[in-house]
Amino acid sequence: MKPHQGISSSGRVAIALFTGLAAGVIIGMLFAPKSGKEIRNNLVETGERLMEMGKESVSDVVEKTKQTVESGKEKIEELKTAVR
Repeated sequence: MKPHQGISSSGRVAIALFTGLAAGVIIGMLFAPKSGKEIRNNLVETGERLMEMGKESVSDVVEKTKQTVESGKEKIEELKTAVR
């Protein structure tokens, strides 16, 4: 099985976007002049926000995929009817 099999290109873009965003936020926080406790709290809050954004993106990709599958099924039925 290929490593990206089953993941759409928009899904891969979303994963890359959130991975880069998370890495940037973490690096920024580590170099910020804050106490360890503040940094840990910020990391937790940011992690929760990123998880929520990721869940929303996955839901969008799933919904678009379902719509595409339904559209494909309808077109197949139209072609079957036209061939008969």
